[in-house]
Amino acid sequence: MTKTTNGKLLSNVPFSKLTLSALNPRQSVDPSEIELLAQSIKACGLIQNLVGFAEGDSIGIVAGGRRLRALQILLESKDILPNYSVAVRMAASEQEALQWANAENTARKDLNPAQEIKAYRTMAEAGHTPDSIAIAFAQTVRHVKGRLRLAGLAQCILDALEAGKITLDIAAAYTVSSEQEKQAEVFGRLNERWGGDQPHTIKRNLMEEVGEGNDRRAVFVGREAYEAAGGAIREDLFGEEVYYLDSNLLEQLATDMLEEARQKLLAQGWKWATASIELPDHTELRGLKRLYAEDVRLSEEQEERREVLIDAENEGRATAEELEELKGLSELQFHANQKSVAGVFVGIGYHGDLRAEKGYVAAEDQDAAIAAGVLKGSQIITGTSQEPESKEYSQALMDDLSAIRTGALQAALLNEAELAKDIAIFSMITKSYEGDLPCKIQSGTWRNEAEDHGQNLPEELTLANETSLYGEDVATQFAAFRLKSEQEKSTLLTQSVARSFAARIALVSGHVPFVELVADSVNLDARKTWTPNNTFFKRLKSGQLDEVKSYIDGKPVGPEFANMKKGDKVACLHGLFNNEADRNGLSSEAKGRIANWVPECLKTQYQAPDILEEEIQKLAA
Repeated sequence: MTKTTNGKLLSNVPFSKLTLSALNPRQSVDPSEIELLAQSIKACGLIQNLVGFAEGDSIGIVAGGRRLRALQILLESKDILPNYSVAVRMAASEQEALQWANAENTARKDLNPAQEIKAYRTMAEAGHTPDSIAIAFAQTVRHVKGRLRLAGLAQCILDALEAGKITLDIAAAYTVSSEQEKQAEVFGRLNERWGGDQPHTIKRNLMEEVGEGNDRRAVFVGREAYEAAGGAIREDLFGEEVYYLDSNLLEQLATDMLEEARQKLLAQGWKWATASIELPDHTELRGLKRLYAEDVRLSEEQEERREVLIDAENEGRATAEELEELKGLSELQFHANQKSVAGVFVGIGYHGDLRAEKGYVAAEDQDAAIAAGVLKGSQIITGTSQEPESKEYSQALMDDLSAIRTGALQAALLNEAELAKDIAIFSMITKSYEGDLPCKIQSGTWRNEAEDHGQNLPEELTLANETSLYGEDVATQFAAFRLKSEQEKSTLLTQSVARSFAARIALVSGHVPFVELVADSVNLDARKTWTPNNTFFKRLKSGQLDEVKSYIDGKPVGPEFANMKKGDKVACLHGLFNNEADRNGLSSEAKGRIANWVPECLKTQYQAPDILEEEIQKLAA
């Protein structure tokens, strides 16, 4: 039986007469997709016809090869019979069949994700399970469940997705919150603003009062203990990121664990111990003096026990308790007379570990420490610390700022071929301590990236080179290298020197003169590769945030900002530095100060040598 549709012949052909034509563009397909399609046809029937033309006694299918293969699976499983009727649109010639095949396969387009989400949601609301939806649409159950998670998004986000204004990744970032009102508020605030299309920015704005899985409090407490205490967890769309929704509970659990650690230390004989999430910074330690653990002479019995434990460890049969016992017998230890006049600060380390900073003597206990023979009189701090006047930031933040400064200086060196060549030659002919000549000329790269700190480095500085050469490979590679042009060699040298250069910031010894001379030569500006963001501002103290705002305003910070919660201050400064719209209404001077602000430690501190230019010329000669 045939009928005419739009001037084309549509025939009902027994499945047994159909074959896959060599003209079909899709000769290779994914078997798992065909299995899913077969289940879909079994559940819903063959909705779309095939396209073919007569090839001898059979009909060659030029478009619909996946459907043909799916029907073959159903035939093998006896879900259809050989005479199963299949609708086929018949081409009049081989040329026409080829045109149809290419047109269908070229024009075929998957559903827009937003349309797909709506379709799945409609079926789910009608009572269909993810499994049945997956069969109907020839998709995996995981795929369907992921799309159904997106079905809970605010309508404005789904509309933007359907219109192609945002990507699926951006839409998925909003699923960390189930509150559509909050989703819509954040979307309205971030959409089409600078940085507002970054998934991590969206998630932070939605979950700013919530602990992330890598929050050191969360790492310290552990998910199991948090959930056992009744804490709720939310995972992102794909379960790759975890959020602890009860920040107060997380804080309380961490505080309780720190208090338990504090009590154990007091039981060990320390005069005092304090516990808090944050360990004290340098300024809070001024006025205190530090004692250090010493070698402890073991008794004959203890020494014998230590040897037994070492043998057990080497043979891999030591228990956890025995390893802890060995650690106690092997480490330097504080004597009882030291503990009687000193204390411990207990807190959470940068990576979520328990940290105990031991051996601090308060000013009022220093006389007793001298009398006990654990502190010399000349070591007492009177008025000011013998350490640097002020450690502006934590050591962890200083390490990241060092990486930021290194990356900025490396990026500047990429454009200074002559300077790079001079550095390379000078470094190879000059013997010096590493700190005075901070270059790794052979190979290797100083850390030049600070994660999530808003850095944007050239690709040449971030590509990992894991090539290792041995034996004949070295000679082969060198022979190939010599064939490069002089321009190529110069570029490679410049890039290598740039990657090898460090601009680390030392708390005690300060900036390195050699680095500062190079920084001055290239007019180093860290803001060319780095913009302060949430990650940076969150690691400052509230008073330091006030100083940044005061610098922007050009006057002392007002009470409106000074009385904000720290989180609100961070959000305000992040917006001023990263969002053009947040700077509306500011004077051009204030905008200029925002564009130029960097921490003092990132600024170049070069001082010309105290010799005349003529004397430098003589040295050069």
